[in-house]
Amino acid sequence: MDAIVKVVADAFATDDPIEEYVFPDPEIRHRRSRDMLRIMIRHRFLPSGGAAVADLDGKVAGALLWYPAGYRRTLWREAISGPQLLWAMGPRATVRGLAIDAANAEVAPREPHHFLVYLGTDPSLQRTAGVGRALVRWVLAQGSAQQAPVCGICKDANVPYYAAFGFEVQRTVRIGRDGPEMNFTLAQPVPVESV
Repeated sequence: MDAIVKVVADAFATDDPIEEYVFPDPEIRHRRSRDMLRIMIRHRFLPSGGAAVADLDGKVAGALLWYPAGYRRTLWREAISGPQLLWAMGPRATVRGLAIDAANAEVAPREPHHFLVYLGTDPSLQRTAGVGRALVRWVLAQGSAQQAPVCGICKDANVPYYAAFGFEVQRTVRIGRDGPEMNFTLAQPVPVESV
């Protein structure tokens, strides 16, 4: 899990409006985001089957963290992870994290869907090795196999990246009252051909 935490935290350390909204101070972001990610991976993504990694030369080169189709938060997991997240993030960042969860819930489709939360590639490999592309193609294949759309929110600069995979901007959503405005994108599953 530490390798996933490292690659995702490094990928989102700078130039990410949501991480900067949660942890405005870069030093605090560097310290606290790793603990936050570790708790989210342990209590949300791994138990739900919403974690995949790309391996390159025996090392984690990228990771995709998402809420799979049909994901539901359980009271038990929230009761365990909530206090841990509060401790790891601090009170202000926790409130901002809840605003992100609320924005995701606001835009999420009613039908079963995969909701992408983090797609991170080792910064030294970004835009060169195809790590992120492989992970996105993989989750799109999962969505098509289950006939579930794949969606998520992203900043303006990432819209063309996702558009290349068939994601379309559905609307924008503001995170909290004073947070960034993000694009909600969605890719429909490829229809399964009848035999």
